[in-house]
Parts: sequence; C-alpha cells; structure tokens
Amino acid sequence: MYCVIQEVELRKENTYGAYKELEAYKVNFSMNGEDMSYYSHRYTGNRFERSIRKAYKMSIHKSYREHGKVKKKQWSICTASYYDLIEFSLYDYAASRIEKLSNELDIKEDVIYELIYLKLDPLVEKIKEEFYKTEEHTVKTVHELTIKEYLRKKEEFRNKYDSDSYDYYYDVFGVLREKEKFEAFKKQYEAAQEQQRSYYENYKSNYNSSSFGSYFNNKQSNYTDKEKEYLKKIYRTAAKALHPDVVKDDGEGMKFLNNLKESWEI
Repeated sequence: MYCVIQEVELRKENTYGAYKELEAYKVNFSMNGEDMSYYSHRYTGNRFERSIRKAYKMSIHKSYREHGKVKKKQWSICTASYYDLIEFSLYDYAASRIEKLSNELDIKEDVIYELIYLKLDPLVEKIKEEFYKTEEHTVKTVHELTIKEYLRKKEEFRNKYDSDSYDYYYDVFGVLREKEKFEAFKKQYEAAQEQQRSYYENYKSNYNSSSFGSYFNNKQSNYTDKEKEYLKKIYRTAAKALHPDVVKDDGEGMKFLNNLKESWEI
C-alpha cells in the first residue's frame, strides 16, 4: 500500500487571509452608576489576498495479483487546499475518513497516517517555506506576538495587584490609556497594603507581649520530670502537625514550636 497525492486546481480563491490590522478600542460600560469601561481589541481592515488556488487530492492505493494479473484498488482520503496544509493538520481534515478506512481494511489507523505522512510531510514543508516569506505571515506573526505579550503583562498585573482590572487602564499594545484611573487604583491598593501591614505588626506586637507569650518565654524551668515527659509528647505530636510539608508554610510554625521547646528546657 502507498499514498498518492495529486495536485488539482480550485475554482475559487481562499477568502480567509489574515487581517491586516489589529485595533484597540474602548468599551464604555457602567454598573450601578460605577464606570467599568475597559479596552478590548479586534482584527480589522482588509484581509490579505490568497491567490494560490492549488489543492491536493490524497488517496491510498494498493496493488495485488488476481489470477496472475496485477490489479489496483484505491481509496480516497480527502482534498486539502494549499492554505489548509499551512493552517491545519492531517488529523483536522481527514481523521474521520482515516478511521473509516481503517475499519474497512482492518488495519491500524497509524499505518494509514504513516503512509500519508511519507508523501505529505515534504510537501507541507515546501509550502510552509513559501508562505513564511509572505507579508501575510509577517503581519500575522506580529499580531500573535502582540497578543501573547498582552496576555503576559495582564497576568503580571494580576499577580502584582491581585486584580483583573488591567484592561481598565491598558490596551492590547501595552499603552496606558487611563493614567488618572490607574494612579487612583494604585494609590488605593498601596493604602490597603499599608493597612494590612500595620494590622499584622500590631497583632504581632500584642501577641509577643501577651501573658501567654511571657509565660513561655520564661527561661526558668518550673516543670517536674513527669511534666517534662508530658511536654516531650506534646512537642512530638505538634511537630508532626506543624511540619512544613503538612501545613504548607515556610517553617514559621516549626520555628515557634522550637522556641517553646527551648523555653520548656526539654
């Protein structure tokens, strides 16, 4: 068995070339009187012309002998356009037909795929090499990289400010379009962070000066030998529960427990 790929001519041109422009635009939106406008993007302008009308008809052939004569059978797989070979995979446009043929001939699908790829791969490589030299490919690549960078910056913003509001201030090209709004947002965020830090520091200070903390920071041992045995058991149990792999922290729990152990003198 072997694969045959025949070049044919299509009547019409492919009209789905890449768009020539990537445009940022503002979506005006409000909710309960609050301005929630944001920036979005879209492809616009004319599409690139795709003047190549070539297509490729793929089929599987089999030669066999019957009563001393050589006979042939062939099974059609699909017809894929020049641009289909660039934008899609064999699986995308031929999977169902290959599955059906696999059942019909009682052979594995992988065998059919290998027969086709043997002829198809060099053809696809040649076509892509041609297409990569075109203006359409260059512009499309720039647009894809722009959107990839936009998504990276959006994720970076989310991680930094714990907010999904990037589009309120920036467009797809990373241009700050709403400077005043962003400065107000940033000031509010920094104030909230400062308030949180202040709360934590006050809590930590109050905790360290509490009678509980003073009791366990007392270096003088007031425990009997029996009580120390109890404390050792408490320590071992707590150590298992506060292990960083269990509580998923940075070891603060174990540091605290070890301070207690030192104050207990066990």
